[in-house]
Amino acid sequence: MRKRFIFVLCLLALSAAVSCSFFDPRDPADPDPGGGIPWQQPYAPATVVINLLNSMEGRSVAMTMANCDSSYLFIADGADTTEFGGSWNFSDWDYDVEQNTMMNVFNAAQASLLPEDSLLSVTMNSIDSLADPVYPVDSALIWRDYEIIVAGSEDCGWENPAKGRVMFIMLEDNYGLWSMKRWYDYRPDDYTGEFYTWGRAKVTYR
Repeated sequence: MRKRFIFVLCLLALSAAVSCSFFDPRDPADPDPGGGIPWQQPYAPATVVINLLNSMEGRSVAMTMANCDSSYLFIADGADTTEFGGSWNFSDWDYDVEQNTMMNVFNAAQASLLPEDSLLSVTMNSIDSLADPVYPVDSALIWRDYEIIVAGSEDCGWENPAKGRVMFIMLEDNYGLWSMKRWYDYRPDDYTGEFYTWGRAKVTYR
């Protein structure tokens, strides 16, 4: 009788241990890196640029693409497509292509094994002569001079960042939220070929 009692106690203890470890709900895994990436509701076109910068530096594909409208297109500089189009495909660069390309960019940066704060850097500076519209309605043109660095990249690494100028076409939806419809990529005015544009650097990850 005593042995049976001890056996029952052991079974109860074992079942309690199993229920605690196996059946308790687990915290869900973060599906995308950078859970602490700052994000502002994009009630202004310039906010989209800030969110894009933070999302890219945080290497979050989901948050990067959340800045883009479903009709998004990346338009490379015509000089880049002429000079490098024989080696790389710049055409039909839509939302899906961008999503896939950015995933490859972030994975490549991670594979460089550099410290977290050295994997990707994005700088976008406003241009005095091309100021943001004060009261945009429905759509807006936003200009920025940029510098983008991807760790481990031969075309836009820390020694040779991608440099250029971008014209964003931003759209406002029915809820007053803005997103990016077009990225028109341009070589900087002082382009010498020493530093590539983001389009030329990014196309290698396509």
